[in-house]
Amino acid sequence: MINNEYHNHILNTLQYKKIFTQPLSLHQLIHFGHGSFSDRDLLEKSLQELINNKKIKTKDGRFYLNSSRIKNYQKRLSRSKEMFEELNLVKNIFERVPFIKFIGVSGSLASFNYDEETDDIDFFIVCSEGRLWITRLISVLIFKLLNVYVNDKNSYLKICPNIYVSSSTMSWPVERRNIYVAHEIAMLQPLVNKDNCYLKFLTVNKWVKDYLPNFDFTEIEITNHKNHATSLLDLLDSFLMKSQKKAMKNFSGFEVLEKDLIHFLKVDHSLRVLDSYTKKKIS
Repeated sequence: MINNEYHNHILNTLQYKKIFTQPLSLHQLIHFGHGSFSDRDLLEKSLQELINNKKIKTKDGRFYLNSSRIKNYQKRLSRSKEMFEELNLVKNIFERVPFIKFIGVSGSLASFNYDEETDDIDFFIVCSEGRLWITRLISVLIFKLLNVYVNDKNSYLKICPNIYVSSSTMSWPVERRNIYVAHEIAMLQPLVNKDNCYLKFLTVNKWVKDYLPNFDFTEIEITNHKNHATSLLDLLDSFLMKSQKKAMKNFSGFEVLEKDLIHFLKVDHSLRVLDSYTKKKIS
């Protein structure tokens, strides 16, 4: 029995992942589904129908569009798992760093689609309120001491901490919410998680379910934020913001450098991804 709604959800999901040359397991297909897959039996029947109609293919338990060219995926998957093991030292150190509430691995490694020849290891970091620029300075110093901070000479652990956000402003701005950001949030792999910060972040960004309705997590209660009195650390953070911004050069124009948000972005890939997906999406 053909279910066009399920067919369209499957095809749209695989179309999006085709941009990243990534096939999906059944679990991933559900997790990142661009529509609700509440009936597991109907989903599996729909997948088989699409395979029979040569709309999609399956290999090693993973699904992808018939038009996709999937190369070296097993190699990327295997290397991704190895890289997470290699990050254990970084994890153990940063769990002891003050002001860091959460570190999540994002990007290609988070989706287990890491290509060590071309990809960096992207970190998303949540800091204590008023300590964002202090945290950035401490973290960069540690990364450099460990020789894992991304640069042209580093060919091993190429860690790129490209987003820092304050714990008081974790909710994504409404004007920047889209399917691309929803995927990036849903893909996050927690590396350091203090005070239940990961679930707090997901709770204030539950809008992700508007784009990925099968993305499931336990929402938790978040107490109202109260501003604290200005301290010497607040003044230090403001000073470090000014001094670090002054020292930064060669901006691409996409960077955001604010009191409660740092976002380094050499190239805004979201524009290309959204444009490519929109052109192929089944309405």
